[in-house]
Amino acid sequence: MVGESVWQTLARPSRGATGLVAVRLHPESAFNLFAALDQANGHRFLLLKSAQPDHRLAVALPEGRGFSLAAVHTPGDPDGAHCLRFELTDLAHADVFDVIGNDVLRHLLAAKDEATAFLTFVGRIAEWQHFLNTLPRGGLSERAQLGLFAELWFLRQHLLTEIAPLCAIQAWTGPRALTKDFEFKGLAFEVKATAAKQPAKFQISGELQLDIGGVGRLILYALLVERLAAGGLSLRDLVAAMRENLAARDTAALVVFGELLLQSGYIDADAERYSTQFAFRSEHFFDVRGDFPRIVGADLRPGVGDVRYSVQQSECERYAIGADAVRNLIRATS
Repeated sequence: MVGESVWQTLARPSRGATGLVAVRLHPESAFNLFAALDQANGHRFLLLKSAQPDHRLAVALPEGRGFSLAAVHTPGDPDGAHCLRFELTDLAHADVFDVIGNDVLRHLLAAKDEATAFLTFVGRIAEWQHFLNTLPRGGLSERAQLGLFAELWFLRQHLLTEIAPLCAIQAWTGPRALTKDFEFKGLAFEVKATAAKQPAKFQISGELQLDIGGVGRLILYALLVERLAAGGLSLRDLVAAMRENLAARDTAALVVFGELLLQSGYIDADAERYSTQFAFRSEHFFDVRGDFPRIVGADLRPGVGDVRYSVQQSECERYAIGADAVRNLIRATS
């Protein structure tokens, strides 16, 4: 795994060290993998080395936001003269580099041989490059920021307090473009937020969001917040607090959290844009069942889809479920 602890170790002054300072990763594996740091400029590297020249790839290598990939030849290197070098070229994208690096490592370690490992190394970076190219250059929209804030708030306040960090983070399915925001076996949560004044209402995107088919039980979590110029909690501050919490509790959960953040479109280089602060007003849980106000696939005529509608909070009150009951449901998933 690559992360801040690795880079901090490599950043320590080394007597007589010049050029790159490197450490071997996963020494138990059959592959020559290294994390390296250029102490002069702070550039980070993930290296895959081989003594076999036939692993050199005759394909265009991907290059994306803040990183580059190159095939280099280093004669006399005892770990292999042929190397794929994944380099962080813009320190503002360190979070993106680490997410991609850990994804590359996870897939590469499952490769059957060096040739497959080299192809996997390039393929995973190319796939991430394609994803990054789809992200808006101006960062998340205001609506997307509020939605992500609400999902993280629910994750921090109601999952990380009740179950193991890795289980909580892995249940966050919203960034993976699934129909529900959090899923367990037999239980799912859909998270909605609004900063609008009364009457409070929540926007529903599609006929599947409040459909309980295949999930067992569905709870709608509604978060009401107020936008403030100061005195509240911003999205970037919430992200920072959660990273700090996970770093102290479970580094594996921290790695998964970073990947899901990136899949949500959150990049540290855009964090200065996310200065809007939110103040907590209230939160509510609703048990989606029976005649709960919603539109599902069975309600639609043939040829109708991509439904967008809103649900007023006042019409959901008779389906309210207490926070203690929800906590018991969450605990029962572990």
